Amino acid sequence: MTCVVQITGGKDVGKTALAERVIRRLKEGGYTVVAIKVSHHDPEPPTKDTRRLREAGADRVLFYNGEIYVLYTRAVSCGDIDADYVVLEGLRDRKVGYKIHIGPDPPPDADLVLTTPNEEVEIRCVKKEICEVLAQVSQYKPKNL
Repeated sequence: MTCVVQITGGKDVGKTALAERVIRRLKEGGYTVVAIKVSHHDPEPPTKDTRRLREAGADRVLFYNGEIYVLYTRAVSCGDIDADYVVLEGLRDRKVGYKIHIGPDPPPDADLVLTTPNEEVEIRCVKKEICEVLAQVSQYKPKNL
């Protein structure tokens, strides 16, 4: 079981800023953390070699720039995510963990509603099976990609 903290809100309200604060606090507490960002943005521009390699048929493309690795893959197994906490940014329309909403129009299932990302926030652990979390994430299908 993994503790899941979910952050939702409209565009440009500070979701990522809050996620950064939560992750830093958890890391200071000695926890391992995996961040999951659910987005409609394309993380792999069509002009880059990684896209070309994947479109050529590679099942996975591992990119390395001398400092970080990025793995482009169409599937993630439950065993790939091993952490004390998952900080999930997105999926406003469903409840996946301890749900913190920033900004107006909070969903009815929000556990905490903030006006700004700078407000003090208590981090609560809602334990979930990581396979359940990944199943919820994989159901997301952006309209413009």
